Amino acid sequence: MQDKTNPTSQFHPYQPVEATPVAERPSTGFKNVRAKMQNIAASNPGALLGGIAAAAIGLGLLAGKKRS
Repeated sequence: MQDKTNPTSQFHPYQPVEATPVAERPSTGFKNVRAKMQNIAASNPGALLGGIAAAAIGLGLLAGKKRS
């Protein structure tokens, strides 16, 4: 079998032997943040409800403020 890809291409499909498979890499980005927030909400639901209440009160105060 002959490798017909360009060896100078930055998109060469070869992966080094010591490369970590994608399935075993630690999760990052939105999924990781979402999982952390779900764990916090599950362990302390009062804090979640308090945060939602504070946001609702703050938005209500901003919406009720009359501009002069």
